[in-house]
Amino acid sequence: MLGSTLNRMIFWELVRVFLLSLGALTGLVLVVMSVQQAAQLGLSLAQLIRSIPLLVPSILPIAIPATTLFSACVVYGRLAHDNEVIALKAAGVHLFGIVKPTILLGVLATGTTAALYHTTIPRTQQMFYGQILADPEEVLYNMIRRDRRLVHQSLPYVLFARDVQGKRLIDVVVKRKRKDAKPGESPYDFVARMHEAQLRVDADSGTMSIVPDRFVLDGANANGSSASTEFKMDLPDSVSGKDARLRISALTWDEFPDRIAAVRAERDELIKQRDAYQAEVEKSYDIKVRTQGMDELKGLKFGIDAKTRQVRNLEAEVHARPALAVSCLVFALIGCPVGIWANRADYLSTFVVCFIPTLLVYYPLLLAGSDVGKTGKVPLWLGCWSADIVMGAVGVLLMWRLLRR
Repeated sequence: MLGSTLNRMIFWELVRVFLLSLGALTGLVLVVMSVQQAAQLGLSLAQLIRSIPLLVPSILPIAIPATTLFSACVVYGRLAHDNEVIALKAAGVHLFGIVKPTILLGVLATGTTAALYHTTIPRTQQMFYGQILADPEEVLYNMIRRDRRLVHQSLPYVLFARDVQGKRLIDVVVKRKRKDAKPGESPYDFVARMHEAQLRVDADSGTMSIVPDRFVLDGANANGSSASTEFKMDLPDSVSGKDARLRISALTWDEFPDRIAAVRAERDELIKQRDAYQAEVEKSYDIKVRTQGMDELKGLKFGIDAKTRQVRNLEAEVHARPALAVSCLVFALIGCPVGIWANRADYLSTFVVCFIPTLLVYYPLLLAGSDVGKTGKVPLWLGCWSADIVMGAVGVLLMWRLLRR
């Protein structure tokens, strides 16, 4: 494909611009993602610095398609601006000859992105969460140090602290959530106040404890002061690692079939339970039993819907990963004719010409198609591939018009 000197020169110019823009864009996205992860997980500066190399592979599939489009527009825009395209046509060189390098770049970028999605990104995601959550106690202290509180929907308690000094929590208030809070009632059934407290985490059992020196208790059923005791609870999923293990982005390509089959089996089991329970409720003439049964059926329906959404999300990811990889080739097909027709040699004009339409067309199509596919309004494969199909058709049409001229 790169047999001539001209093609090799164009290809290496594409590679040079591609690597420069990839480095710049990856750096910008890395800063944003690092801040987001630090805020979400409460990372210290040392933890954040150690995790940066593990975040880079996750950024590349975002940056590679965009830089493929940008490099094609820049290089071919320069050729057109310097009248080299006209000179080549006058010399009898068919334009397809100078298009070959950008097609090769698109193919290589597609293969690289697919390889990253296959194993590299899931493994680095697992390593990232394994490294960060290796010391869940430190993560919890960092979260309290940052927010001055520890609030999570899975925790039965809410903790507030005025300050964190090393491993000591200063001026702590612990509130226990009321299980069945009625409208107008306080959402907490008791409040404990303490001067100092510490967190203790048992990673093996997946539990954490709030250990105060002394505390003052104020509640509906008890009040007064007490000596040191523990408020024990399970670790939040985001800290215990359970949430990380269930993340779709942390699944390798080979793990998808087993995970999808497992979730489907769980959903089918819930459906069997619902059908059996519904038959039992319909046989009963006791109003109380029927009322309780309807509440139980609502809970089972909620669980079935959740498992169905999980299956659809997993199946969508199976289509989305190759679709995002193929977008590199699609952008390469678009970038070449757009760059020649734009006839721009500067980076800013090229950025406006190629990135703005891409952001306004491709990614909205990708998000909208995935959403309607997950809801079942269109076939899942069609929803996930719709952006590539539309933009690929545009790229082929533009390329055909360019070569025809």
